[in-house]
Amino acid sequence: MKIAIIGMGLVGRILAWRLHESDQTIKISLFDQQDRDYYGTGLIAAAMVAPHSEVPNTEPIVQRLGQHSFQRWKDWLPKLEAQTQQEISYQQNGTIVVAHPQDQSDWQRFQIKAQAHIDSKEWQTLNQTQLKHLEPELAQTFSQGLYFPNEGVVDNQALYPALNHYFKQAEIISLYENTRIDNLNLISANFDKVFDCRGNGASHDLNNFRSVRGEVARVIAPEVKFSRAIRLLHPRFPLYIAPRKNDEYIIGATQIESDIDTPVTIRSGLELLSALYSLHQGFGEAQILEFLVGLRPTFSDNLPKIEWGEKIIRINGLYRHGYLFAPILIDDVLNKIMGNETGIHFPQFIVNNES
Repeated sequence: MKIAIIGMGLVGRILAWRLHESDQTIKISLFDQQDRDYYGTGLIAAAMVAPHSEVPNTEPIVQRLGQHSFQRWKDWLPKLEAQTQQEISYQQNGTIVVAHPQDQSDWQRFQIKAQAHIDSKEWQTLNQTQLKHLEPELAQTFSQGLYFPNEGVVDNQALYPALNHYFKQAEIISLYENTRIDNLNLISANFDKVFDCRGNGASHDLNNFRSVRGEVARVIAPEVKFSRAIRLLHPRFPLYIAPRKNDEYIIGATQIESDIDTPVTIRSGLELLSALYSLHQGFGEAQILEFLVGLRPTFSDNLPKIEWGEKIIRINGLYRHGYLFAPILIDDVLNKIMGNETGIHFPQFIVNNES
């Protein structure tokens, strides 16, 4: 079988890897309009696997998708590490949600939704003593928190190079970098299946599709010692902080309905950094490594979709939940392509569509 994958973002890379692992007789060609080191959305993202703390602001099905992905990342990453001899950390230390006293109404709404939609085993309320035990420095500012112990963070800065290394080793995977493909019907003549994983690049081929702009900052903060992901509730924009190695943190806040990827504005940057400083004053001495912008591909319901045609299959709409959605969606794609449709977990996302 000959398969083309158009788009070397998170979904395209993971799909190529898992296809090759499932059947090494498949000949895979991976195309992208950029080179393999391009800073796409999947590499910019905080890469949080946080389905429970997302539930108060998303559809309940996001929680179910994410719970399946928990185990996939735990199974997959050690295998990729062994195959490439490269370390890829997956910190499953949980997420803590906090709010300032002036934002208690947001805190109460969040807690009510958590009680209504999340199993009590998946979260707990923290008083200041309990918060101090988990994150001592966070307890210097906040007197309470909500803890989601099973959530995690993937080190995407290590994942992408490891996958690049895997593709280089696996000679059966052919990479075509700096190759833009707009007409999938033309290329499909040379392949048995074509997977469209272009994200925003496929916008002209999709209905009810839009982009949501995200902005993140990458900083080094030696005076801050957080060991797990933190979410700060805010009436205007939610702030999340994902820890990395060597005192590095990824901070994001904005969700802007825009398909413009211009640099971060001063106002937006100031709002993000001011909220960050209010969380921990040690961030006042942090070094800003870079501000990054990414456009997240999204359908009108903010849920993913797999359009399955005779030869062309489109996987898109992962919104800002790429690391939550990708593993289980790709599992379902592989089960379908291998004829194991009884193993599909979320058939509602697979839409039959004649290409």
